[in-house]
Amino acid sequence: MIRQVGFKIAFIMAAVAMLSACPSQHATRNAVDATSPAPAALSLAPLQYSWNTDYSAMLSPPLDIRAQALAACVERGFDRAFMQSISINEDQATAYFSCRGSDQ
Repeated sequence: MIRQVGFKIAFIMAAVAMLSACPSQHATRNAVDATSPAPAALSLAPLQYSWNTDYSAMLSPPLDIRAQALAACVERGFDRAFMQSISINEDQATAYFSCRGSDQ
């Protein structure tokens, strides 16, 4: 039983090796790759914004930061931007935004 399984595995490995070395298969694959256009790179605005807090006790993103995040979300096809998290390093705050659909 084990000998038969070993023979079958060896036969399959040999068949795979022969097929992968077939030059017509490589030529066909290369021709298909050459005719298929590569998808255009999608350029999206980042959803990470930083600002100087001036050591303020209230940590809310300024209006221009919120507007930039909303514009990035609209560009992605969403209606709203919301702040997921915020990190603070001395007087520098960095907010990480995400997008979602409308409230309706």
